[in-house]
Amino acid sequence: MKIALCSDYFYPKTGGITTHAENLARTLKNRGHEVTIITKTADFNDETHGLNVLRIKSLFRSSQTLDIPNIDELEKALRENRPDIIHAHHAFSPISLFSLLVGKRLGIKTVLTNHSIQFLYDFNYLWKPSSFMLFPFKQYINNADRIIAVSRAAAIFISHFTDKEVAIIPNGVKVEEFVPQTKKFDGKSVLFVGRLVYRKGLHLLLEAIKQVVDEKRDVELTIAGSGYLSPILRAAVKTTGLQDNVFLREGLGKSELVNLYQRANVFVLPSIFGESFGIVLLEAMASKTPIVATAQGGVREIVKHMETGLLARKNRTEDLAKGILTLLEDKELSERISSNAFREVRKYDWDIIVEKIEEVYEEVLH
Repeated sequence: MKIALCSDYFYPKTGGITTHAENLARTLKNRGHEVTIITKTADFNDETHGLNVLRIKSLFRSSQTLDIPNIDELEKALRENRPDIIHAHHAFSPISLFSLLVGKRLGIKTVLTNHSIQFLYDFNYLWKPSSFMLFPFKQYINNADRIIAVSRAAAIFISHFTDKEVAIIPNGVKVEEFVPQTKKFDGKSVLFVGRLVYRKGLHLLLEAIKQVVDEKRDVELTIAGSGYLSPILRAAVKTTGLQDNVFLREGLGKSELVNLYQRANVFVLPSIFGESFGIVLLEAMASKTPIVATAQGGVREIVKHMETGLLARKNRTEDLAKGILTLLEDKELSERISSNAFREVRKYDWDIIVEKIEEVYEEVLH
């Protein structure tokens, strides 16, 4: 079938939705479907990934994410492409929402995947009244013939804006891309991968690493990612005297990131809110790297405490520090947790996840 994946989030912007869209497109293509990714205009060489990408101009430039697309241009692209399915990604961004509207106008079946949650996402008394004030979002969202969420947390959040049934289909990972040939335990390598933004809790991670260093001097934390907090983090590393223990790596390619995952002994996700799923957790699990993560949002659906990782209470740096130290010093526990997690992550392989998404496409079409 012909499928148009419509998203404001795609390269050069990186993150979970970009990773999801790329891997979904690639897996669908490998299964014989004709896939086009429709996203906004950006300075990027789309031939890099070998995917069919169609870029839509914006009416004006306000920000990288919320630029309003030229709807006439979007409609023309979808009319000429004439996909069987429009699959919009992210429930609250322009190209995604407008593609649902255009799809309804053109009589094309539509699917929407919600990838996000907000603070107090499950607090009904906050979001039900807010959803009425955000009525335009409800209208656009309800244009979708079917709605998917990547986690129960994301399903709860989107349910404040629609009465339609929400199917839960999690994010995926190409397990074979991350599996190390051998996994060495050095008792010191800690890794964070993600955007350098406030909600990721990097200020808490630095505090926790300071505690770990005070207990165990030989620790190396690598922070891989980019974002507005980059200069602040670099300054914080100096002022806390962690120059010999904390290293920021920006602009890394896929192979470099995979190598970091495979070498790390602990992966940390200290997010304080807004983590609907966390693809990086799957990547760590596939790399046989045990996880310490804050118990919030969709994280609790992936990581089971003392089974497939260690969970820390929100805003508790002592929990993060204790979890990191435990996994660095207890090799037997570390290996048991990483082994459990590796068995668990196989159910998230993209070849399995894509079949569930194809089932939704078939249901919508028939």
